[in-house]
Amino acid sequence: MDASLEQYVEMFAKLHVNHSGGHISPHKPVMLLAVLSLADNGGMTENRIEYGTELLELFREYFNVVASPNDRCTPLLPFFHLRSEAFWHHVPHAGQEQACRVMSSPGSAIQMTSVIEYARLDDELFLHLVDRTSREVLRQAIIDRYFPNCREELLKLSQQEVDIGAYRELFDSDTAKERIKESSRDGFDEHTRQAGFRRSVTQAYDYSCAACGLRVILGEVVMVDAAHLIPFEKSHDDDPRNGMALCKNHHWAMDRLLIGPWPDGRWHVHRELDDRREGQQDLLKLDGRDILLPRKSRYHPREDALQWRMDKMKECA
Repeated sequence: MDASLEQYVEMFAKLHVNHSGGHISPHKPVMLLAVLSLADNGGMTENRIEYGTELLELFREYFNVVASPNDRCTPLLPFFHLRSEAFWHHVPHAGQEQACRVMSSPGSAIQMTSVIEYARLDDELFLHLVDRTSREVLRQAIIDRYFPNCREELLKLSQQEVDIGAYRELFDSDTAKERIKESSRDGFDEHTRQAGFRRSVTQAYDYSCAACGLRVILGEVVMVDAAHLIPFEKSHDDDPRNGMALCKNHHWAMDRLLIGPWPDGRWHVHRELDDRREGQQDLLKLDGRDILLPRKSRYHPREDALQWRMDKMKECA
């Protein structure tokens, strides 16, 4: 272990945390565990930590393992107050430099993110994070110091993120198309498959419904599902291109073949829907509208999956 890594291990073990009645606030070390897991699952390819959905989801997962009954899950506070540590730096939006310097508290998430664009680590620390061996040393330092009684559960969570990252990587490779069907049988458990599919699909669609465009994000809670085009129980196919982000209403309607995305790139509706009946007008408005596709074409729905939806709707017409 080189001297620089030793320095960061020491910093991680000496975080400025609140103490009350012998209880150490878990928030800062939990935020660092969440950041380490972003590196585990491939979600941190550059030195940029955004206060976004995936980070907050990871924070909650780790927090639920280590929190005492009186601890509140408030990721906003450690994301902001880690600025008191020498290795954590806030990068302001253009024109917000002075406001960032004088901030003494984050306020609300909207207030903080209107000033702070993202956080970054020391460049040297970031290089340690992207190296798996060094990352494990840093993780062990956090667990040893703050959460030794939760070691097994925390390491299990971190391994799950490694597996999710490996699973998602299958579908980002040039050979993904040939590996789709084998991927469900190559050792990944159900949790890994489901989480990898869900994250890949919802992120590809920027957490927006491919039918109506609804995009609501409240912390780690988003208002869209990752919907299979060809149901998993029929296809065992968790390729993100067999998926689409849909709001709850349109996911329900697609599963019941009331609406469907077809190979022509448009939405189609069941011919028996009646615009005179309350509640059916909104579905009918989709007829002939373009599917709202991801920016990255490699996540566009597969032709065979859209064809399956079209055939099923025609069967029940």
